Amino acid sequence: MTQPTIEHLQALEAEIEHTLYLLFELELEEAYSEMSSRFAQLLAEVQAAHLIDYKLDVLVNPELFTTETRILLESLMEAKARPHKRQRLLTHRMILKIWLRKNQRFMNEFLPQMF
Repeated sequence: MTQPTIEHLQALEAEIEHTLYLLFELELEEAYSEMSSRFAQLLAEVQAAHLIDYKLDVLVNPELFTTETRILLESLMEAKARPHKRQRLLTHRMILKIWLRKNQRFMNEFLPQMF
């Protein structure tokens, strides 16, 4: 397993941030199918960087990464740890809700501009 380069991690951070904003815009448009597709693509990129495995288990310490990557990894860990959700598959909406709660910059800067 090769470790991702700093440049690759920076590009992944930018992609995570871009996808986050795109997903919230798609949710407002109720484009749920495209949301699922985009989020699946993002998770595939995170998996290709060896940060998560195919079961969405986090393989690294989230504290070692920059903001958006860390928040995504922590959101995945929190979503998987919920005992009443264990029998259900993780969905993009469930992870996004946790991600949104953790992302105070989005809540304070981006969300007010949407209304």
